[in-house]
Amino acid sequence: MNCFYHAEAPNVAFCIHCGRALCNECIRNVKGSVYCEPCLGDYVEGKASASSSSSTSSTSTASSTAGGSSIPNGATVKKEIGGSNPGAAFALGLIPGVGAIYNGEFVKAAVHILIFGTIVSLHDATDAAIFGLAAAAFYFYMPFEAYYTAKKRLLGAQGVMLETPIDRMQQQLGNIKDKELWGGITLMVVGGLYLLGNLDVFDMHRIARLWPLVFVLIGVWLLKNHQERPK
Repeated sequence: MNCFYHAEAPNVAFCIHCGRALCNECIRNVKGSVYCEPCLGDYVEGKASASSSSSTSSTSTASSTAGGSSIPNGATVKKEIGGSNPGAAFALGLIPGVGAIYNGEFVKAAVHILIFGTIVSLHDATDAAIFGLAAAAFYFYMPFEAYYTAKKRLLGAQGVMLETPIDRMQQQLGNIKDKELWGGITLMVVGGLYLLGNLDVFDMHRIARLWPLVFVLIGVWLLKNHQERPK
């Protein structure tokens, strides 16, 4: 899960008011509580207006939030849909896409279903063991990803920043240049192979024999990263 304001940066905490994911650059820490800049601005503006009106009125305007902080009634509090029970997120994550839906990440849920369905279809079409292993690995990845997302949201509401194994993996993948380009090329290649296979242009079982090329590509990527590493 990445920052709400910077899609390329991994999140490290959640705003205690709106619940949005924040990166290090977006965090505004006030007395141990984590805010995003818009919510902090709303809080300051609301507090200023409450201070000015208190001189002419004895009515106090404060309302409590989920994090235990008080916000003036004039401030706008925005809430995002999302679960904060890690156990429920893990259990629902065993159903492809449902864990992400529980966390309020509907686009991620659609992507998870698409990826899982594609891998399963490749296994059925090719009978290659590598796709069966990939499907099993991704199936167990989804509940753990949902668990850590819900746990980060739960602790983030308390002002605790949690770095999970999913975050570290995303940081490693974040070093890949032109991710969108390579992702688009992969989708086009896989979709084209499926289309040609459905049109009986070639046999998918023969194409499946080329799966060791995956290891070749990974090896090339690792060598490229080694050469680009500063000495």
